Amino acid sequence: MDDFECMLNELQQSAMKQIKNSNIQIDKDKLNSFKDIISELVSIRNEYASKLSQLQNSKEKEIVTFEYTKGGETLHRGYYCPSLVLDLIVGNIKRGKLLKRKTVFGNYSYEYGFDADNRLIRVKGVNEFTTPVSRFDEEYLIYSEDIVLGVEFDNMGHIDVVSKCTYDNGEIVKYERSVCGTQDYADLYYEEYFYENNMLSEVRIFDVTPRIEIYEEQKYKVELDEDSKIVKLIGGFMTNGVVEKDVLDFKSTYK
Repeated sequence: MDDFECMLNELQQSAMKQIKNSNIQIDKDKLNSFKDIISELVSIRNEYASKLSQLQNSKEKEIVTFEYTKGGETLHRGYYCPSLVLDLIVGNIKRGKLLKRKTVFGNYSYEYGFDADNRLIRVKGVNEFTTPVSRFDEEYLIYSEDIVLGVEFDNMGHIDVVSKCTYDNGEIVKYERSVCGTQDYADLYYEEYFYENNMLSEVRIFDVTPRIEIYEEQKYKVELDEDSKIVKLIGGFMTNGVVEKDVLDFKSTYK
């Protein structure tokens, strides 16, 4: 066991002790279901780990239009992040701005490639090592019925992050994303959406750290305006079945 693993084991023991002392209740069945999701995402990572060149070649042929944005680097996929709420509940996270026209390298943060059906199939992100022609962070989207997978490669061509979005009649119902370079240290960010009369009504969010046997849970009731934009989230973190009653009001955002 190396020093890094020793440190992680010490952190795990410390976290488990804190959980025990704080009387926080962890649903073992729910935790195990999250572990199953992580295992699935890790298997997807393993399937595509050596397929960067194949994805580059196949997706390049399918792209017919491009879009560019500035900003949004702290949010998965920037402007086109699948989450409906992450940029609303986390401070200082922005989607970025969609640019009106093609721009030169250095003036954009993301390049998005769309196929003939207007589906987003490739995301190129600029980082400190990127040149005009190489070393982008790249994400490729793979569509299969109501499932959209996202496999993310860093500027060295390594895949460490996988996401999976599940849709029902065009509406997102699950958003799963794991930093899963190795299964032992993989985590999970998970959102689940609920609808009433075809309108978004509730969101549940989980941050899962299986190595230390914990997860954080948030739950929000959703209020929408006449344009189906989120104007209010009511709720917060859930502890032992009790939900906070914070009110996040976004009405001024859309004025």
